[in-house]
Formats: sequence, C-alpha cells, structure tokens
Amino acid sequence: MIKMSINNFIKIVFLLIILSIEIGQSLNLVKRNGHSSVLVDKKLIFLGGQELFFNQNIQLMLDQMLYLDVSKPFNTENPPFEEMPNTIPFKSSYATAFLSSQKNIIYLFGGYMRDVNTDLNIFNPVFHSYNLETNEWSVPTSNGITPSERVEINGVINNETGKFYVFGGDTNQETGSKTIVVFNDMNIFDINSLTWSKGSTINAPLPRIDYTATLLSNGIIVFIGGRETNAFNDVDINQLALYDTKVDKWLTMTAQGVTLENRNCHSAVLTPDEKIIIFGGSKGFNETIVYQLAVLDTKQAPYEWSIPQVSALDNVPKLQCHTATLIENYMFINFGVRYETTDELQIPYFFILDIRNFTWVTQFEPEQLNTTTNNTVNINNNVSPAAPANPSNSPTMDNSKIIYITLGTVGLSIGVGTVVGVLGYKFYKKQKSNRAIPTAGE
Repeated sequence: MIKMSINNFIKIVFLLIILSIEIGQSLNLVKRNGHSSVLVDKKLIFLGGQELFFNQNIQLMLDQMLYLDVSKPFNTENPPFEEMPNTIPFKSSYATAFLSSQKNIIYLFGGYMRDVNTDLNIFNPVFHSYNLETNEWSVPTSNGITPSERVEINGVINNETGKFYVFGGDTNQETGSKTIVVFNDMNIFDINSLTWSKGSTINAPLPRIDYTATLLSNGIIVFIGGRETNAFNDVDINQLALYDTKVDKWLTMTAQGVTLENRNCHSAVLTPDEKIIIFGGSKGFNETIVYQLAVLDTKQAPYEWSIPQVSALDNVPKLQCHTATLIENYMFINFGVRYETTDELQIPYFFILDIRNFTWVTQFEPEQLNTTTNNTVNINNNVSPAAPANPSNSPTMDNSKIIYITLGTVGLSIGVGTVVGVLGYKFYKKQKSNRAIPTAGE
C-alpha cells in the first residue's frame, strides 16, 4: 500500500513538471524578413514576412501576426512576443502597413500574397484592413482607382489629414505581371472618404523600390536610397527626393555632410527633433556597407548626413529587409536577414539602440505610462467588440502567469528532490540488506 502511494506521488510530481514546462514555454519564433510592422499604442505588431532558405532556394511566406507589449520591461534575449488572435487571411511579405488616424484599423497594402492552403500566388485584392476591436480582416470598399499590385514599397500616413502615401514599387510574375515593371507613381488613400487618388508625376523620381519614406512635421516626405528602374541600380543616397504633401509637389535636394554609401532594403525612424536615423541595408545585391547607422539632420539647410559614434555590440550583424520602430528613446530593430553569412546562422534578430547616446542595449525599460489614454484602442483577444478586454492583456493575468510559472518551478524542484530522495532511499535499503549479519552456516 505504501509502495503504491509512492508511485502515485511520483506520477503526480512528473505531471507537475510537464505542466510547469508547458506554462513557462515562450512563443517559438521563426526567422523572417520582408515583414511589416505597426505600433499601436503600447503594442508593436508584426505582420507576415518570409523565411528564407538560401541553400534550397526556398521562400516560406508567413500569415502570422505577432505583437510585443512595450509597456513592460524585457530583455532582447527573451522578448515576450505573443501571437495575435487571428492570422492574415493569406501569406504576406514585402507589403506596407499603416495605422488609421483613429488607431482602430490596420491597413495592409500590396506585397506578395499566397494562398494559405495551396501556396499559390494571389493577385487581388491588393488592399486589406484589420479591425483591432473585432479582430477581423476585411477588404475595404473604396472609391477611385485602386493601384495595381506591387511589392517592395514603403508608405506613410499623415495623421492630421488622414491621408496615406505610397510611392513606386514593382510588379513581376509573382504579382500577376508577365514582365518586371517598376513604378514611379504616387498613390494617395484618404481614410476619411476611403478614396484613392494620384499625386503629381512632374519631377517625380525614377521608378524606385526598396527605399525608406519618412514624413516630417512640415508635411514633406523624405525618400532615401533604394533601387531604381528595371535595371535595379542603386539610388544615389546623397540625392534626396522630397514630396511636399501640402502642395502636391516633387523636389530634389543634395545632402551635405559625409558622403554615404548607397543602400537598399534598409530602415529609417524619425526622432522627436526631426532627425532621420537609418540602419542596415546593402549595396546592389548583398554587397556590404561599412557604416550601418547614419543620421540625416533635416533642420539643416540643406539636410546634413553624419555618422554617429556607436557603442560596440559584438552580435549586431549587417541586416537588410528588417523593420525599425522608434519607441520612446529606443530604436527597435526587428528580424531581417543577415546577408554576409549562410542561411543556417539566421535567427529572429532583435536589437535596441538608445538614440540619446547611440548605445546598444539589451534591456528595455519603458517610461512611466501616462494615465490618459485618449484616442487609443486596446488589442483584444475576443471577437466581440462589446466584450471586455482579454485578461491576458491586463496586469491581473500577467500576475497569474507569474504565479503559475513560480508554482511550476517549485513543482519542478520538489519533483527532482522527491525523485532523488526516493532513489536514495531505495539505494540505502539495498546497501543495508547487503550488509546484513551472516548466519553460523555461512
């Protein structure tokens, strides 16, 4: 009877160990590049992307949606990524995403699209929306002429006017075109009237892809780098294309300061003092650039390039096709592909740059949250907009997770201790039996 009780107890302990492992297990991230990202209040959302296997020449596109809660501290070695309640209704990469002015809808435009079941290319529609309150995808009904399918684009939204701007891009056989065509048109979407329109083409840049677009507070969009025309030549990064959204006019400017290396597939963020920080990218097709970080001061006339002195972080590789997002005083650099090495060494990259002193950090400490939450929306994990927010996004749920993980850890310790104790006890009994006093006949 005692033996049965011990066996049952051991089984229970092992069940607790398995439970603790399941509770404490984090999301299994896969490497990706060509994804899109949007910051919604205190959640950084990632959409789609593709996983490359260079040796087999395979591209596995993703329909996954992830988010990172940036209201809490974390370390880049184990960032608390979570999956959104729904996936994209198709596999998506090299699209552009933006948040509506009301912060309740994410729009996804263009990009490669494939069926989630057959993996075949999808060509239409090219414009989708995701409602953050209902967690539902839909195809918005719009007016005007919707742009044709295109990839390798970067758009911006002016929250004051509610207008979204996306320039250029290209199309090929995977997007339904018989030939490669690179565009140089400016497409404008008014989220208030749901209307598409065209911007001026007078003095517009040559057809371009793989650039960055940054909207300044004065209404000017700064286009940096990329590749142009069907020859995919590098754009002169010191020759800046500017689009004035207020008067629908193209301008050009030769930047002063240091002469930078051309690049494409890089990223850019705008600081509160109107400086554009660019990171990564490559020359041509996977040619190395020396300076990954550069700063464009748009308060100077003309704008001025400089190379900041950056603290060393041994594991920051040369990346392209990643995303960059400014969160408080930190530049988040997420995912991407390391083009200097083989595919086997690719990982889900995550680096953080403190823009105040250009120092790489591994620990993120958010500032104290403002108590006012006007014009924000909670990302719920429930379909019904009337239902309360999922507890997983609340402090109560977070505390319970910590309790469960703690209990699991304690259970693991008790389990190991119990197993060791039982085995030790059996060993002791066996040794005691072997040392029994011999009888007279032995």
